[in-house]
Amino acid sequence: MTVVEAADRGQHGWVVLDSELAHEEVVGDFVLDGLHQGDCVLLAGMGSRDENVRRRLQRAGVELSASPDRAPAALRAVPPDPAALVASVESALDDGFSGVRFSGAITEPGVSPFEPVVDELARTRPLTVLCPYLSSLLGPEQEAALDHLHDDRVHAPAAYDDDSFRVSRRGEALRLTGELDGSNTEALRAVLAATAGQDGGSRVWDVSGLHFLDVTAADALVAAAGPPPGLTVRGATPLLGRLLTAVAADSPDAEVRIRATPHTERPVA
Repeated sequence: MTVVEAADRGQHGWVVLDSELAHEEVVGDFVLDGLHQGDCVLLAGMGSRDENVRRRLQRAGVELSASPDRAPAALRAVPPDPAALVASVESALDDGFSGVRFSGAITEPGVSPFEPVVDELARTRPLTVLCPYLSSLLGPEQEAALDHLHDDRVHAPAAYDDDSFRVSRRGEALRLTGELDGSNTEALRAVLAATAGQDGGSRVWDVSGLHFLDVTAADALVAAAGPPPGLTVRGATPLLGRLLTAVAADSPDAEVRIRATPHTERPVA
């Protein structure tokens, strides 16, 4: 099951993640989809990961409001206290949101103390939950127990992940997350190998999760685009879009199209 499939109202899902980049990608997807659906998204225990998610939202075209007073905040940090979650959910519903999402970061070994609370809330409120567990903090017996505690398990496989750079797929798109430069030859090979498997029409790359890309890596990626139908790049920042366009201009045999990042109509505090 994917993050989108697990996002039906009232679902209490979970996922095992192998890296911080996987957390950024999967929780970011969950948050972004919730905001697009008009839900209020609550995040607990994120720490520095909160900034990663906000950068991800900005790269995806979500306008983060600089003035939370202009409208009820749609993205909210909540205390890492299960007892306080009920009030946070009720507050979001009182503010007029028709649905609420809850996720965050689970940083302690074993089953999260939030589990019994969110299970009850998901059955009695329009609440959708994704519990992200790190594989390094779970044993096989705990994974089996978590399967029984949740409605569904989200799967988040990667074609490559060294915790600096990650390659995965979502639908038609090959997703690039993290940092990629000319010195990271193994990561480049992973991208090229995954690209070679994108048969049947134009290739699509989602680069909204890229933190950094240098000219050497951009040159290698553009070369992988090939002749028409070539490559469509989506989620690029203006700077990254200009870099790829400039590199593609010097590669007449490669066809690269930059798809503009969409912008939401509603700012998110």
